[in-house]
Amino acid sequence: MSCRLFSFAINKTSWNRVRLPAQHNITCRINCFLLCQFMLLLSTVICYAETYDTFMEPNQIVDISSPFRGRISSIHVENGDQVDAGQLLAELDTRVLKANLASAMVAASFHGRIDAAKALVTMRQNRYVMLQGLEESGNARPEEMKRAETDLAMAQAQLQSALDDQKLKKVETDIIRAQIEEKKLRSPIKGVVVKIHKQTAELIGGLDQQPFMTIVQLDPLKAVFHLPPDVAGRMQPGEQIDMDIGNEPAIGKIDYISPVINAQSGTVEVSIIIQNSDGTLTSGSRCTLIAP
Repeated sequence: MSCRLFSFAINKTSWNRVRLPAQHNITCRINCFLLCQFMLLLSTVICYAETYDTFMEPNQIVDISSPFRGRISSIHVENGDQVDAGQLLAELDTRVLKANLASAMVAASFHGRIDAAKALVTMRQNRYVMLQGLEESGNARPEEMKRAETDLAMAQAQLQSALDDQKLKKVETDIIRAQIEEKKLRSPIKGVVVKIHKQTAELIGGLDQQPFMTIVQLDPLKAVFHLPPDVAGRMQPGEQIDMDIGNEPAIGKIDYISPVINAQSGTVEVSIIIQNSDGTLTSGSRCTLIAP
């Protein structure tokens, strides 16, 4: 029996020496696995608490119309065209205005009334000078001098009236030119034509509520978030902030932070500008804000 006990003791010692390293490796693996799972869970909680999603939108959406009722005579762009600020988009019918302009230009070029008034002033001036000479020699009566002076003043007034009328006619031509220019619809921004609502020969403007054309500015783009007050309170307008757009890192610039908290949602509106000079970003794409 002692031999059996000795043999068992030897075998048990050998087994423990073999089994301890294996148990140590398994324990380390389990600990590493649990640590990785904990870190993953922690990072997931942090990301969930500090990231906010929204969708990008155009920085500006402009509806083009006219304050004056008119009929479209020509359209110079199509849907999807890129336009620059000041570019001509369309023109309204200006045939009546152009006829009025031609008439006003002809009237402004007339000099007959001015020439007649100048001749009358010269004649009255000569008569007045002659009477002055006669008055010095005692051959002119005071009544004649007074009448000559009055006639000269009236002639000068008629000349000034003719000159003023000519100036008014020139101003009238400038007004008509401005009215013609107002019939030319130009883009106020650099952007893309997304919708032409009316076609050539249709009426626009006046009391018509439907716009003629819609243009959007896609560079830069804008993302509007509704954030908790404590998150928005850590931000300042003009600061740059990290974002994810389509699983790609990006940097935005804080443009506006609302000074009030929305009473219904308890959030603060924050507008962020994202540059898109290369046109790779698409309006409507999901973007994620990584809160500071």
